[in-house]
Amino acid sequence: MNLHHLAIFATVAATGSLTASARKLHVSQPALSRELKAFEQRLGVTLFERHAKGMRLTQAGEVLNRYAVRLFELERTAEAAMQEIAGALRGRLTLGASNTIGTYVLPPLLAAFRRQRPRVEISLFVGNTEQVSQGVDDMRFMLGFIEGPLHLQGLRSSVFQHDEIMPVAAPDHPLFARQTLEPADLAGEALLMREHGSGTRELIAAALQRQNITPGETMEFGNTEALKRAAVHGGGIAWLPRICMLNELADGSLRTLPVRALTITRPLMMVQRESAHLEPAAEAFVRLLQHPIDTAV
Repeated sequence: MNLHHLAIFATVAATGSLTASARKLHVSQPALSRELKAFEQRLGVTLFERHAKGMRLTQAGEVLNRYAVRLFELERTAEAAMQEIAGALRGRLTLGASNTIGTYVLPPLLAAFRRQRPRVEISLFVGNTEQVSQGVDDMRFMLGFIEGPLHLQGLRSSVFQHDEIMPVAAPDHPLFARQTLEPADLAGEALLMREHGSGTRELIAAALQRQNITPGETMEFGNTEALKRAAVHGGGIAWLPRICMLNELADGSLRTLPVRALTITRPLMMVQRESAHLEPAAEAFVRLLQHPIDTAV
C-alpha cells in the first residue's frame, strides 16, 4: 500500500473536504483528486461518496480509516520515541567495568544518571580488565571502564580519573613493629592478590618485579571486597585502591605500609571501540563522567 496515498486519504477523511485537504497538504485540488482516484483504483474499492457538502466515507473507507488512524498514531509515537532517544531521554546504556570502578566509582554516577533520565535502561557488568575489554570488543558493552593496561587492538582508551593503590595490612602485622621499611622487607611475605586477568594484579606484579621482590605464598580473590576483608582479618599484605578502603583506613582496621616506592598511581580508563558510534544515552553518560554533578541523593 502506498503510504503517500494513505496519508492523502487520511487527511480527506479527517477534513471531509478536498479543498481543505489540498490546502493542508500544499497541493492543488485537481492533483489531490487525481491521487485519491488512483488510490481507489489500486485498491479496487470506492473510499468516498462525493457530495456537494463534502466527502463522506463509504463502508470500505470507514474500515480503512480505522487502520490509517492507528498507523499514523503509531508513526507519531515512533517519531516521538526517536526524538527521546536522540535527546538521551530513553534508550539503553550497557556498561562493563573492572572491579574497583564498578563497585566504588560508577554506582553513585549511575544513580545520578538515573535520576536525570529515568526512562533509560541501564545494565552494568562487573568483572576484570580482560573480561571488560573483551566485552567492549564483542559489542556487548557500549563503554568499558578498566584499571589495568589495554591489550586488545581496535579499542581506544582515555583517562577519566586517577587512583592510588597502596600496600596495606592489618594493624597487628609483624612488619609494623619495624621502625622503617624498605621494599626488600616484603620479600617472602604472604600476599593477597586478585585473580589472573585482573589489571590491578598486573600492575602490582610489575611493581614487585621492578623492586626485585619475590613474594611468599599468594592467596587469590575474584573481587576486591573479598580481598579487603581477608586483609582486615590478617590474611597477609594486600595492594588495595584507596577509594575502596576509606572507612578501614579511618577506623584503623587497615594500615598503610610505609614503603613509598610500592605505592602505585594508576589511571582509570574509559574504553570504546575505535570506529563505534556512541548512542545518545552513552554520550550523555560520558558528559556526566567528564562533568560530574553532586551525586548525593
